[in-house]
Amino acid sequence: MDWFGGLKVLSLESRRSEEMATLIEKYGGKAVVAPSMREQKLDLTQSLAAFERDLRGGMIHALACMTGVGTRLFLRELVARDAALLELLKDVPLVARGSKPLAALKEFGLTGLNVPRPHTWQEVMEALSTRLERGQHAVILEYGEATPVAMLRELGYVGIRVTSVPVYRCAFPLDTAPLAQAVRDVVLGGPDVLLLSSGTQILHFLKYAEKMGLLEETRAALNRLILVSIGPACSEAAADLGLRIDLEANPHKMGILVRTAAEHAPGMIEERRLRKTG
Repeated sequence: MDWFGGLKVLSLESRRSEEMATLIEKYGGKAVVAPSMREQKLDLTQSLAAFERDLRGGMIHALACMTGVGTRLFLRELVARDAALLELLKDVPLVARGSKPLAALKEFGLTGLNVPRPHTWQEVMEALSTRLERGQHAVILEYGEATPVAMLRELGYVGIRVTSVPVYRCAFPLDTAPLAQAVRDVVLGGPDVLLLSSGTQILHFLKYAEKMGLLEETRAALNRLILVSIGPACSEAAADLGLRIDLEANPHKMGILVRTAAEHAPGMIEERRLRKTG
């Protein structure tokens, strides 16, 4: 199989950018990796003080862990504040949005409930709403972006009190030159395939396009590409932005993301070409 067969493949991966480039090239693609974000830790002083007060008072009835990064950062600072708080946390139901926050919990000797696939905020919301009673209190460790308004609204409908804790925010990378070049390349019709390993990546890509005054041109150009998502949460984020996802990795892993794109994207591009030439 020729896999990508020389197609130009754009990825917005940041933390694992080198690994992503290697995978794309392994499957015969011309890799262009433009990091789209960096994780910016926030000051947790006030949030931790409120969490400690409620935890000691028995007023936290569930903790929802939305990402591995956020869970790890929060627990590290909680332990630094008072290691005894970790023991108290063992009596609180812990809900994990997938394997990464679950693994972070295990690093601290904690056990969590991994919500069913596709591991989106809807599954977390359902786990909280079915396990908590009206008037009880859930704390949500946010995942780079603010907790979805729809999630807060639905939990409010069933009478669950929610505190969202922003542990970190996703900011633009310090060096935005590759991101700016990627926006220009997309507008000019350079890449054939766009790989998305998180919903925040495409959000930041569009935000930066807007900053450059190229938002509408970028949106129009993205319709020409084959957009490949790592999983349902990422696909949902793209759909919320009005974008069409053509392929979705299953299982939801980076290697499968690249392989899925390499296997199917060339045929999809050819089909589109034939439809146009009619």
